[in-house]
Amino acid sequence: MWRFSRGDVKYRFEEAVDLTQELTNGMPIYPGNPVPSFKRYATLAKDGVNLTSLALGSHTGTHADAPKHFIRNGIGVDEIPPKMLIGEAYVADVSFKPTGSGITSSDLKSKLEDSIGADDIVICYTGCSERWGDERMNSHYTYITGGAAEYLVSKKVRAVGIDFLSVEKFKASNPIAHRTLLGSGIFIIESLSSAVKQFLGRRVLLICLPIKLSGGDGAPARVIAVPIAPG
Repeated sequence: MWRFSRGDVKYRFEEAVDLTQELTNGMPIYPGNPVPSFKRYATLAKDGVNLTSLALGSHTGTHADAPKHFIRNGIGVDEIPPKMLIGEAYVADVSFKPTGSGITSSDLKSKLEDSIGADDIVICYTGCSERWGDERMNSHYTYITGGAAEYLVSKKVRAVGIDFLSVEKFKASNPIAHRTLLGSGIFIIESLSSAVKQFLGRRVLLICLPIKLSGGDGAPARVIAVPIAPG
């Protein structure tokens, strides 16, 4: 078993959980984004090797948003220091919010005020991931309001994650959540899987590794949660 200690904190790497959605043909995407395609390009039988052709948008599946996504002169995903997407995270249960409604600053304060500190990562579990694949959800998911984004900025967190397509209200005319968070140097992780549900109200070590896309506004990522040993 692989255990790592930092001070009085112990991480149980042998119990690491994958929070990443699989990339597949026909998978959910934000309406209007490029439709992903995954095709067999070569086969062992014909070519002596298996090789797959990938075509997808930079915000397909579980992914990280870089400031460049919404902020003029913001850094790209390739410029995000790895340490900023690796750190302790608190998983907040906001699934009590009606589907399609906005998470407010009061909602977050009731869940986070005594549970997080500066430089933490906050993951919002809305429950929408339980209906991944239901096309009706793609435009009717729970999102983060501008007030909630401002609260997260005031707490000086390093990143914010959510378990569906976007932190932003669907087709918002003013994408205030993205601009508030990314404009304050807070990175965003979207489309986490329903596996995050097992960590509600707990802290984990979160590891987010986006593809190093040169100048990318975002990129698909593998996201792992490592439990923290009690005590």
